[in-house]
Amino acid sequence: MSAVAQEPKLARPAVSDLPVCVAVPTSEIGRFMMFTMSLAGTLQPVGSRIHAAASVNVTENLNTIIREMTPTEATCWILGDDHVWPADTLMVLLRTLDEHPEIDILVPLVMKRNPPWVPVLYHLLPGEFNEDGIQLVRTFDAREIPEDGVFEVDAAGSAGMLVRREALDLMGDPWFHSTPDSAGRNVILNEDITFCLRARELGLRVFATTGATLGHLGIYNVRPVRQEGRWGAMTEFSTADDQFRELFMPLPETMGAQP
Repeated sequence: MSAVAQEPKLARPAVSDLPVCVAVPTSEIGRFMMFTMSLAGTLQPVGSRIHAAASVNVTENLNTIIREMTPTEATCWILGDDHVWPADTLMVLLRTLDEHPEIDILVPLVMKRNPPWVPVLYHLLPGEFNEDGIQLVRTFDAREIPEDGVFEVDAAGSAGMLVRREALDLMGDPWFHSTPDSAGRNVILNEDITFCLRARELGLRVFATTGATLGHLGIYNVRPVRQEGRWGAMTEFSTADDQFRELFMPLPETMGAQP
């Protein structure tokens, strides 16, 4: 019996030892200042930097950060000021890109911060459009998430999203923008979903991984957990002080560590 032909892997340079642009688009400079304290303990390649923009237009803040990426930054890691993550999250994502060169855009597992606590992952609904002719999507059911590994999605939220530099170069400026209705008043698709769908139209591929998870801060810290072989959401109530002092910051022994 002849062996089944396998698709050759893409030839791509390793990114896990190249500088990362850590993008923090925020509307509040005070939260950003606290946020950078937690980033100080996050493992990241030497030369990486935190690049922030603060104004009421968070989407344009993100575009501004990407415009100002330096030539040495091979990836852009997008965080919001309402996230909680283990200190090794970025390195897990970078190593996953090295192991899977077919991935252009990678997201950790994240749940929505408000009920219903469902994954921030989306399927296209083929052939289904609204009255404005915009492609409809549906949210993943948590039962669709594999127990372990990487899996392809049609779209995802930008929480913890890691994007290759060449994908950004292909997509062009502006990278992020929402999709409004025909009157231009109401947003039908948020900027992260629009970003992913446009990337797919250009032949880029979006994946999620169960190897990295982010908490999502609202009234609760909502984080993905695996119980009895399936994924769900764990909600932990905390005060604002607790969020910053305990949830928001990596453990002290990781502060300033490098891989």
